[in-house]
Parts: sequence; structure tokens; C-alpha cells
Amino acid sequence: MKTILTIAIAALSLCLTSCATTGRITTDSDPSQDFSGYRTFGWVNSNPYSHFGAYPVSALLQQQITDSIKRELEGRGYRFVSDPASADFAVSYAVGARDKTRVSEVPVADPFYGARANWRWGRGYFPAYYPAMATETIVSNYTEGTLSIDIYDVKRRAPVWHGVGTKRLSSDELDGSTESVTNGVRNILAGFPPQ
Repeated sequence: MKTILTIAIAALSLCLTSCATTGRITTDSDPSQDFSGYRTFGWVNSNPYSHFGAYPVSALLQQQITDSIKRELEGRGYRFVSDPASADFAVSYAVGARDKTRVSEVPVADPFYGARANWRWGRGYFPAYYPAMATETIVSNYTEGTLSIDIYDVKRRAPVWHGVGTKRLSSDELDGSTESVTNGVRNILAGFPPQ
């Protein structure tokens, strides 16, 4: 159980870890929404967190993500209000991790391996091309972590912005550090408000 919890914490914090270098970040927004009037924000409800995937998420990691989102938005000049009904926009987030498998075919490193049938004296000894180049199948199992942040317009009661960071988690990233969470949140919210 401790191993699963450690993997979950790492997976989720790693998805937050500099998605800019090895992960991917995508954002989407309502093109009809005017974001310029936003001054205050709150959480969608008392627990803005939701979970998906097979790995559990610790209360400590949830709090780190919540604090990082709040700090990042306040650092941009938005003011936090505890009553979401009095806010200009409300925020929620979802986090999770999934095991994945990738299968790929790669050529064998030795170029003469594929032409081994032509290894004889004469012209065929150095063929102009290498027919039936040998390939090797590589199967890799990995865990992919995802953090998505959603922003809702309170007056319209409608979603207006969505940002998601997805990252392949390495075994070295199982520390679940606060810095990883902060960097991931910053990278995702870099696209808010949309330009």
C-alpha cells in the first residue's frame, strides 16, 4: 500500500513537474468570454479537487496543488474570496495517473544484419541497398500523470477556460516535491487568461 501511495504521489506531482520539458500542456477557452473584467476568484466548492485513474492521491498532495493554484493566481493580481458566489471566476482541478504501454519498432543497429543473406563473394557482398532490414520490437511500460485546471465564469455559471498538463513520469521523479507541484501549476496557468 505504501508503494502505491508513493507512486501516486510521485505520479501526480510529476505530472505537475515542468511539463514544459518532457510533458505537454494544452489549453482551451471560450472565445466569446471577456476575461479582462476578472478581479476575484474562489473555489468551485469546499473541495475543488477531483480524481481519476487507479492511483490514490494523498491529502498532502491535494493541499499542495490547491495552495499552488491559489498562490499563482494571487501572484497575477487576482484576489481570493472564500464565497464563490461573490467571485468573478471559480476554479477546480482534477489530477490522476494511469499506467500505459508503448510498443515501437526500431531498426537493428548493425546495417549488415539485414543484408546477411547477401554475404557472399561478388557483387552481392556489398549490396546497393539492404533488403529486409531487421527491426526490433521494444515494449515499455510507464505511468502518465495528468493535472487539469478548469475555470468557470460565476455569473454565466459556465466553463470558460481549461488547461491540462500531461507528463510521462520517471522513477527519479517519485519525490513529490513542492517545487514540482509549483512548476507544473505555473506552466499550466501560463495560458490563463488567454491572449
